[in-house]
Amino acid sequence: MSCSFTMYPISILLPVYNGIDYLEQSVCSVFRQSFENFELLIIDDCSTDGSWEYLQSLKDGRIKVFRNTKNMGLFYNLNFLIKNSQSSLIKLWSQDDMMYPNCIKEVIAFHQLYPQIGFSYTGSDYIDANGNNLLLNKTDETPTIISRDLHYRIACITGSIAGNISNVTITKIALDKVGLFNEQMKISGDFEMWVRISEEYYIGFLKKPLIQLRNHKAQLSNKEDLFIYHLKEDLQVFNYMFSYLTIEQKKQGMVILRNQKLLFYYTLMLKAAFKGHTRLAADFLKYLSKFDNIFILTWFFIKRRVFKTKPEF
Repeated sequence: MSCSFTMYPISILLPVYNGIDYLEQSVCSVFRQSFENFELLIIDDCSTDGSWEYLQSLKDGRIKVFRNTKNMGLFYNLNFLIKNSQSSLIKLWSQDDMMYPNCIKEVIAFHQLYPQIGFSYTGSDYIDANGNNLLLNKTDETPTIISRDLHYRIACITGSIAGNISNVTITKIALDKVGLFNEQMKISGDFEMWVRISEEYYIGFLKKPLIQLRNHKAQLSNKEDLFIYHLKEDLQVFNYMFSYLTIEQKKQGMVILRNQKLLFYYTLMLKAAFKGHTRLAADFLKYLSKFDNIFILTWFFIKRRVFKTKPEF
C-alpha cells in the first residue's frame, strides 16, 4: 500500500500486535474523522491472530502499512513510524481505542492556537471491553498550558501525565530536539518521553474528551506480573527528571513520591511478600532501596496506611 508524497498536517501512528478484537473499530473511527487530510501509518509487530490479514485488506491512499519480521516492541514501532511520517504533528494511536469524529480537527486547531507546546494530550471517555461507557467520576483541574514546574509535580503524583499514548499528539519540532522513544524500555518509554519534552517545552491539555479509552484485562498496563518493570523503569525516569530540577524541587518531589508512587510500589512489595512471592518482593525492595531510604519510606507507609494521615503536599 502506498500514498502520494504529500505533506500532511498530521500523521496518525498505529502500532498493532494481536489486536484483531478491536482493531477494525479503531481504524474505522480514524476514517470517520471530519478532518480528512491525514496519513495513517500502521506497523504490525508479527501478529498471529488475523490482524495482519485485516490490515492488508485496507484500501485507502492515506494508509501506509508495514510489518516487522520479528516482534520488536511498542517503542521501536513508534520510532519506526515517526521516521516514516511526513507531518509536523504526530498523533499516537492504539488498536483498542476509538476516536470521536472531531478528534483530529480539534487537535490540529489546539496546536495552531498554542504553538509553544511540545506535545498535547486530550480528555478521554472510558469504555469497557464491550464498548459500554464507564462512569469514573474523574475531575481534572489541570490547566490548559502546563509548565515544567507543574509537570514535575504531576509526574511525582501520577507518573505519565497523559496516562496512555492514545490521547497524545507530539510536534515534530520537539522530537527533533529531544530525540525518539527509548527502545530499551518495555513499559515507561512514553513517560520518559514526556519528561524529556517537558524539560524543553510546555505541555498542552485539551480537556474535552476526544477519544474513548478501552479498559480490558489483556492490556499491558493491567498485567500485575509486569509491575516490577513499571517500578524499575519509572525510577530511571524520575532519576533523569531530578537531574534537571532545582534542589528545592527535588525535595518537594521526594515528599510527593513518598506519599504517592513510591507508596504504591512499597504496597506491592508487601503484597508480594504476603503471597509468598519472595523473589518478586526482594526485587521491589532492591529497586526501592537504590532510589530512596527504605526506612524513611517505611515510615511514610505507616503514616499513610496505618495512621491514615493525609498526604503532605
